[in-house]
Amino acid sequence: MLGLLGQPVSAAVFHVSPQGNDAADGGTSTPLATIRAALQKAQPGDDVALAPGVYSESVAFPRSGTQDQPIRLRAAGGGAAVLSGAGREPEHMVMLEDRSFITVEGLELTGIHNAKDASAIRIEGSGRGLRILNCRIHDIKGRDAMGITVYGTRAEPIQDLLIRGNEIYDCEPAKSEALVLNGNIDGFEVSENRIHDVNNIGIDLIGGEAWVNPNRQLTTRNGLCRGNLVYRCRANYGGGYAAGIYVDGGQNIRVEDNIVTQCDLGIEVGAENRGTVTRSVVVKGNTLFYNDKAGLVFGGYDEDAGRVEDCVFEGNICTQNDRHRRDVNAELWIQWASGNRITGNVFIGGSEEALVMVEEGAGKNTLSGNRYYSAAGYGEAYFLWKDEDVEGFDTWQRKSGQDGDSQFGPVKIDLPQVDGTR
Repeated sequence: MLGLLGQPVSAAVFHVSPQGNDAADGGTSTPLATIRAALQKAQPGDDVALAPGVYSESVAFPRSGTQDQPIRLRAAGGGAAVLSGAGREPEHMVMLEDRSFITVEGLELTGIHNAKDASAIRIEGSGRGLRILNCRIHDIKGRDAMGITVYGTRAEPIQDLLIRGNEIYDCEPAKSEALVLNGNIDGFEVSENRIHDVNNIGIDLIGGEAWVNPNRQLTTRNGLCRGNLVYRCRANYGGGYAAGIYVDGGQNIRVEDNIVTQCDLGIEVGAENRGTVTRSVVVKGNTLFYNDKAGLVFGGYDEDAGRVEDCVFEGNICTQNDRHRRDVNAELWIQWASGNRITGNVFIGGSEEALVMVEEGAGKNTLSGNRYYSAAGYGEAYFLWKDEDVEGFDTWQRKSGQDGDSQFGPVKIDLPQVDGTR
């Protein structure tokens, strides 16, 4: 959806090395010692290039770039440029507040311990043209110890945001998220990221939380979440109901071609906050497998929460999302939601798992053109229709009035290979 800005015409490149000197000019042979000193010098169009090594500092951008001349903080190559929080009080390692036209690229960020709300990279306020590219984030520990966090807190939105090609792992974001967009964010792309081994939600796209923006109608919206690989994201509280990818109150968002495995839930579209309506979300072409409790989930979680309306779930593969055994919900789990369309999906479940579970509070949604299969067979395939156990695919069609043109039968699925799948 969003392309990279044109290549900047650099007015200068400020080189930084752990062996440098902040009294130097930042040239190739006379590098600065700290990122902070280089950013103080950098003007629109300039690059700050980090030589390999460890930088024990946290930084904030003192100024913005421009659309034609962004400021770029990048690894210079030849080895890892590591920002480390080891031995310091936990804080955001890279901070962009009310900044525009800045790129952060190729850094490794690690070593925040004992956090109480700290992020490797935090974007806050308003701004546009921000890019977080190809960073490696790990070993962020504590409470609300997060990877990349974007909070649109102003009346003016954060726009034209691109988060691409990053890896976030071995972090402790609970009860928050590893990668989150929250509040007044209008126009974004979150693509080709790898999120794994964290203790809560992997990717979250949120609206309706007044603590982020007092105007709860200013939600994360008009964006794309595509091509991400998310695995082993499991909540360490509340019985474990973390989704690999979660849209909570966001609007007009496409979630497509992602792979989610070994999480509590695969993909969830919900609305936690009362009065919030999540709508116009398209979830298409995703592969959800080996998750613990459910594959695809949508709706407010109870009558006091928000609602999910006018969304489309199309062409997704949900298979064997029943690994927890003692606490399994369904391949497709529909909660407080109405006016949604579920079509062209594949749902394959274990012999004792519900293929579809529809809560009592669900309104009218449309299921059609789907393909189902269960090891229990056609006559004993299990469904839950508004608190009533339903056995057999034909009984499901009759009781629910849904899936009249859907089919039941074996489907050959070639699942992707994911590192450490279990």
